[in-house]
Amino acid sequence: MEKVTRELPESPARRAARIARVGARYGFGFAFGNRFVPRRRKADPGQVGTRLRLSFEELGPTFAELGHFLSARLDLLPPDVASELERIRVVVKPLPFAETRALVERELGNTLERLFLTFEEIPTRVGSFTQAHRAVLPGERPALVVVTRTGVRRDLLAMRPVADLTRRRLGERLPLDPTEAVAEFAAHATHRRDMFFAAQTARRLREMSHFRLRVPDSYRHYSTGRCVTFEAPAEPVPLDTGRYREVSDALVRLALAEGIFLADLAPERFAADGSTGEVWLVDPTETFVLDPERLRGMAEVLAAVRRGDVDGITRALPLAGSFVPRDDSALRRELRETLGSLGGPLWREHSLREARDDVLEALRGGGAKLHVEVAQMARSLEEAEGLGGGTEIVAAAEAAEVSISRYRDPAYVAARTARRLAQPDTFADYPRQIHALLDELKDGEIEVRFRHAGLDDLISKVDILANRLVFGLLIAALILGSSMLGVFVESGAQLLGLSVFGLIGFVIAAILGLLLLFAIIRSGRL
Repeated sequence: MEKVTRELPESPARRAARIARVGARYGFGFAFGNRFVPRRRKADPGQVGTRLRLSFEELGPTFAELGHFLSARLDLLPPDVASELERIRVVVKPLPFAETRALVERELGNTLERLFLTFEEIPTRVGSFTQAHRAVLPGERPALVVVTRTGVRRDLLAMRPVADLTRRRLGERLPLDPTEAVAEFAAHATHRRDMFFAAQTARRLREMSHFRLRVPDSYRHYSTGRCVTFEAPAEPVPLDTGRYREVSDALVRLALAEGIFLADLAPERFAADGSTGEVWLVDPTETFVLDPERLRGMAEVLAAVRRGDVDGITRALPLAGSFVPRDDSALRRELRETLGSLGGPLWREHSLREARDDVLEALRGGGAKLHVEVAQMARSLEEAEGLGGGTEIVAAAEAAEVSISRYRDPAYVAARTARRLAQPDTFADYPRQIHALLDELKDGEIEVRFRHAGLDDLISKVDILANRLVFGLLIAALILGSSMLGVFVESGAQLLGLSVFGLIGFVIAAILGLLLLFAIIRSGRL
């Protein structure tokens, strides 16, 4: 019997220590103390991206995916660091066939020989989180079996203490929170390894008549949460360049119209059927579905970029789940400079990659922050464009307009409202809430608070206006009083035939009036 593993797997604690040693070797030892290496280089900010890339490549496929995940955050990371992380390349070795056999047999509850007529030992696609094998089911049905790779959970567990330590030592000096970034990546990786969700998404894609690629159906009795079996073309043929352009266009339109995008666009996921000529999405695993409201916000942002509308972008970003600073003047300035080269009549000449990079750089300069799923979808759009080797910004704009028009359709709004009202959960909790409210009211413990966005700024501006108005009235009264004293009072000290007290009051009123005028001119609201 073939040996499944040659040595005991590395524990998360040992893996975390190895992460620290590798980091120290590439100049990040100051983040971990001096326990791991006796001598370490000082931090060199000018080479942070390169050293991060080399350390992630040495740590293996899961960390390579972490680097790719972080490279999409151009709204947080400097461009040179993000570009280095995007360049990470790791040769992912397939799992030993004994491990694959053991996993499939454990998940499906039978031996490989009884489950399949044939099962190819060499995988057709090897990824960081999953790998795919061709097989033949009883009845001569060609199939593709996708299994999750081992060792990923260990790496995710090892990342967390390292991220926490880095946050405690360097939190204020980093452009992002390492603990939050690792938590987001862990959720991202777990989702990509969920085969149940992959099968559900595949069924949803099959129901879309406008999606131009053939999506395989899944065999439920041959699928679990860690292993999924899809139907496959009888005679798969690799795609040529022209067909990849068709795939690229279909994926861009799917992402912006339906919010469905693939995290891994390996060419091995696509093939043509030699007998029918159909283009297949052979392996529909590792897919994501963006929330409808965030999808609408992203479509609004793309449409606003096309128009060169700074106000439209700042309004749509919160709808997409993104953070916009309270004082957005810097963000508007950065967007205005960026849209000068992206928007307007020449928008067709730019690629999706250029639009994504420039807009995210403007968001970083303006203090805004994208939602993590929106950032990953933007990267998927850029990779889909690169898959076809062309420019897909026109297809993206058309799909965004379709998405926007659908969400603004009165029939859609009415149907969505009806669905929410029809949910029993909407009303089931109302009696308990009303009872609790009456109890608090009876006991005198109810407290009502109102919070209005932007109301503080309005109150501050009204206070300034009121103060200036009162100050102006006092100056006017001082001018009138001093003038009356200067003209009508004949007794007392006089200068040039005028009362000294009236003249002094008039001069003081003039000085105060000039100071008020100067303050108003400086505020730019004259």
